[in-house]
Amino acid sequence: MLAPASRPVLPPVSPVATPSRGIPSAATQRLGTPGRGTPAVDAPAPSGPSNQGRFSAVHRLPSAPLPREGTSPAGTPAPGTPPGGRIRIGRETDNDVVVHDLLVSRHHAELIADGAGGWELVDLGSPNGTYVDGRRIRRVPLRPGMLVGIGHALFHLEAGADGVRLVEREDAGAIAFRAQDLVVRTAKGRTLLDGVGFALEENSLLAVVGPSGAGKSTLLRALTGFRPADEGVVTYADRDLYADYDELRQRIGLVPQDDILHPQLTVRRALAYAARLRFPSDTTADERDRRIDEVIGELGLTGQADQRIDSLSGGQRKRTSVALELLTRPSLLFLDEPTSGLDPGLDKSVMHTLRGLADDGRTVVVVTHNVAHLDVCDRLLLLAPGGTVAYFGPPQEALAHFGVTDFADLFLLLDRDQHVDWADRYRRSPLGERYIGTAPPSRAPAGRGPAPVVPAAPPPRQQSAIAQFGVLARRYLAVIAADRQYTIFMAALPLLLAALSHALPVDTGLSLAEQLRGVPGAPQSLLMVFIVGAALMGSAASIRELVKEREIYRRERAIGLSRAAYLLSKVVVLAVVTGLQAVVLGVLGTLGRPGPDEAVVLADPRLEILVAIAATTVASMAVGLAVSAWIDNADRGMPLLVLLAMLQFILSSALLPIQDSPVLAQLSWLVPARWGFALGASTIGVRSGPGAPPPYTDAEPLWAHDAATWLFDLGALAGVTVLFVVVTALLLRRLDPRARRPR
Repeated sequence: MLAPASRPVLPPVSPVATPSRGIPSAATQRLGTPGRGTPAVDAPAPSGPSNQGRFSAVHRLPSAPLPREGTSPAGTPAPGTPPGGRIRIGRETDNDVVVHDLLVSRHHAELIADGAGGWELVDLGSPNGTYVDGRRIRRVPLRPGMLVGIGHALFHLEAGADGVRLVEREDAGAIAFRAQDLVVRTAKGRTLLDGVGFALEENSLLAVVGPSGAGKSTLLRALTGFRPADEGVVTYADRDLYADYDELRQRIGLVPQDDILHPQLTVRRALAYAARLRFPSDTTADERDRRIDEVIGELGLTGQADQRIDSLSGGQRKRTSVALELLTRPSLLFLDEPTSGLDPGLDKSVMHTLRGLADDGRTVVVVTHNVAHLDVCDRLLLLAPGGTVAYFGPPQEALAHFGVTDFADLFLLLDRDQHVDWADRYRRSPLGERYIGTAPPSRAPAGRGPAPVVPAAPPPRQQSAIAQFGVLARRYLAVIAADRQYTIFMAALPLLLAALSHALPVDTGLSLAEQLRGVPGAPQSLLMVFIVGAALMGSAASIRELVKEREIYRRERAIGLSRAAYLLSKVVVLAVVTGLQAVVLGVLGTLGRPGPDEAVVLADPRLEILVAIAATTVASMAVGLAVSAWIDNADRGMPLLVLLAMLQFILSSALLPIQDSPVLAQLSWLVPARWGFALGASTIGVRSGPGAPPPYTDAEPLWAHDAATWLFDLGALAGVTVLFVVVTALLLRRLDPRARRPR
């Protein structure tokens, strides 16, 4: 449905002989056959960071199909006519309709005459997609009244006395936002939001406040579509946000409470990686850099552009988080507790920054506990316990409505008098009549319960999964290189474990023959140190990697990040890092000691031991990633790391035979150390190799000194690695946005 706020159709203009491309001022050209052509306006992008993305474009399409190859019926060329009756839309200046928006591809879509007086809209493989009435399309007949979304631009065909016109409607912040009768319930039926509704004017700053547990964060998720309400409607520019979520989510910016930043990077570098992920793959480096400079200047971060994020003040870090969202010029910006933990001065600075963003052409909604600077807001939404609206209106009138002198007393009043129906009291008050009025009838069909919540459609990708993998891997390597403490720890850990192995009185090294000759020591004891140390290194490297980036992943996933690319970037980089650690441990740990007596598969038995250590390290890294995706607090990672190390030690079967235990034997199948130790023991020939003592011959089949057993152990270790990577991917699915199923 077309919103009533369509931009007025530009008046027809006279054709000019020169093309419009490259001309700094507005120019015109005629499309179609002479005498019944299509006046068109192609205006350049206005200057200034706040106006970037606004444009002017109007085309009047002829009612009859355009002649082929740009010729008139008489055979004379028609100046400016698109070849074959085509009108191309995109970011590049060689298009017939130029949209100055980095979310738009260079050649984004085409309008093609269908030969019967109508037009067909075709997407040209754009990453962000072309939308008609909120649905992503590849090719669809276009009729008057259909709403076409391309980036931030909205078009529709409009029939008139002089033919059909393609009318552009600007969507650069001047929008209306409405929530109506929102109800959110838990799976157990507890109500978190109950009948929440309000209407927000364009370019406004709204503060959402209320006592703890009143449903502020729940409301934010419902308003952004991340977790839609079970009942009710959210409209965005008179369009249903939930129904058209696939398109409209590109116009929404969300800054969560936790910073969506890698603190080891500089401001400019963090924005550069974010721009690579958020803009189409055909965006040039110069275009990205210009947009980054605009955002840095707009938020007053010019002096901190090359400063590490972890050295910024709290307010500067929050502005950097906002800068990530402003890269794509969202017209709706949501922030969850942006002033949490800031001192009063920084709190004031952040709120005034948000005020400036709203004045600059955006609608801003901020959830906050701090009430010191609500005077800069246009509207205040106060939630009472139980998730009801106790007040909506100007902040200056809230205290008088409740008969209190400050907001602390107001919150105490709401907590103390929870039996009072504050929502009903407000609706019946003069303020309720003035600022909310009579609610329009709900769009939810009568007689139906709440619509179930299901996974949302995948967001549009700006690049292929392979390109995203490259960006993510480079960013992850940059984060590791910039974190000196982490790098030192990762480098020192294999050195310390190797030194510890040399402290053991194992003169036999890994040679079974040396042990049989009476040399003190046991090869399996040294192998156990290597394998358990490898398991510890792998888990330690990964057990906090996903949980500490959870908010970053949530936000990037919502704007088109490939789950496979993200997980694969972690697996590949960590496999390289932990693999190098394993090589250092294996080489230094066996230095100056006898190696295994003979190889089983490879040419060198020491190389087989390195394979066992490295494979155990990588498999344990995969286990750590699964744990990191499962937990919801990074502080829980270290206790679980200790537990994992103990499990690997006990279930490796290095000390106690567990193959006959009905529980431990099956559990050990999932433990990398079990297969890693078996792999090394097969090379050494522990209890089954040449000259092994008879009581132990073939006591453990997985240790048999033959090629089939060695390859089976290696395959099982690879299978455990793949299994836990798949488990990690499934656990990451829980973090995806949800969508309400259409009724």
